[in-house]
Amino acid sequence: MVLNETQDTVQVITFASANVKTGDMAQVWILNKHMSPVEAKATGEDSKVCFDCTHRENNTCYVNVGQAPQAVYKAYKANKYAPLDLDTLKALIKWKAVRFGAYGEPILIPLHLVEFIAKHSRGFTGYTHQWKKLQNDDYKDYFMASCETSEEVLQAHAYGWRTFRVQKTGEDSKATNELDCPNIATGVQCRDCQLCDGTAKATGKSIVVPVHGTKGKINAFNNLITL
Repeated sequence: MVLNETQDTVQVITFASANVKTGDMAQVWILNKHMSPVEAKATGEDSKVCFDCTHRENNTCYVNVGQAPQAVYKAYKANKYAPLDLDTLKALIKWKAVRFGAYGEPILIPLHLVEFIAKHSRGFTGYTHQWKKLQNDDYKDYFMASCETSEEVLQAHAYGWRTFRVQKTGEDSKATNELDCPNIATGVQCRDCQLCDGTAKATGKSIVVPVHGTKGKINAFNNLITL
């Protein structure tokens, strides 16, 4: 289903996932509407959906744009997604947890749609790298502030955000009020955990997770210098 379109982006929600970590959640994809995710990444036009995200600029993003994002884009271009119908959307997410931003920056989703989905779904998760620049900080009710350092975590906490931080290999330090991702400790899936839900429900501490992904991505992240 197409949630929303702007001049440069489209936001699509799909209703099934085989992702082992998240479990079967509905997924929201934020895509450049004029070119495929692969082409957008190659030309720098992925900035339309990822802005100045550290992981976009340093090629440390865990998302393989040639896989699921590419498939969603092709389906969108083939008109395989229905237009937004709030009654249908409500019915489809009633027993589903929703993952905002399976790819792309979820602050591009209009806040009223975020609120609708959060209200009518079984639960939700979401993350934004734009927490320092947001003019409308109501998004912090629904999204975690994505951070790379303990210093950023403390800054985000001071701004009223809960945080999600990826920890470099061998890093021992934890900022105040951080909890190891329960998936690492117990294997619980995101659809059942739902700790990464901003501040609206305030169900837990901020979350930290060890860097993961391919060896190349892990090495690149460990070498990343964050200012």
